[in-house]
Amino acid sequence: MTSNEKRFQVERADTMTGSANVSSIDAIRHFAAAVIAFQEEARLCLSVLDSQLRQILFWLDRDRPMFWKREIENCVRDIADARVRLHQCRMRKLGDFRPSCIEEVKDLEKAQVAMEFAQKQVPHVKRWSGDAAHEGNEYHGRASQLVQSVERDIPRLLALLSFTIDRLEAYASVSTPEAQPAATFFQGLSDEIQAMLQQTEIAPDSEDQSRSEESNPEQQSE
Repeated sequence: MTSNEKRFQVERADTMTGSANVSSIDAIRHFAAAVIAFQEEARLCLSVLDSQLRQILFWLDRDRPMFWKREIENCVRDIADARVRLHQCRMRKLGDFRPSCIEEVKDLEKAQVAMEFAQKQVPHVKRWSGDAAHEGNEYHGRASQLVQSVERDIPRLLALLSFTIDRLEAYASVSTPEAQPAATFFQGLSDEIQAMLQQTEIAPDSEDQSRSEESNPEQQSE
């Protein structure tokens, strides 16, 4: 069957009775399969992004502050050791000869530069952590619509598609001349789908109201 033949087709087979000839429902099945594939991929992407965001926040909130704290402590020890070695070098002299202690001076300067660098990273990390947390909140706000579509809207759509396929298959199995007229069938199908949509729209509001009543016992007593 070609792609054109697999399109969902409803033709008037009998102009006297107005019955419908449902020649293929494969297009709806393929669409439902594509929706499921999108749902799975979207869930995976959201999960990966959420995991990466948590890792970044943990790295900035916990790992980096502890790292630079240890680095500063190491620099303090390195500076102290370098000063001791420089003092010992300057104390070594033979007669009028005094050693230059160039290496010891360089070691001390190097340790002091490392200390200055490590100390500067502390406020940087704190600022980056705040910026990352802000951007994370912005991302969650923007992604909430996709999460709602994946976890609420798509399941509703799949339920409607499954319901529609079942009804069309049942209708297509009726091949007698007295079959239900197409106009009547599709009007009934449309009404049933509208009723299902209304129920799914009302359900979240009812749940929100129940949670609100549970959180306000004084309002219930009134």
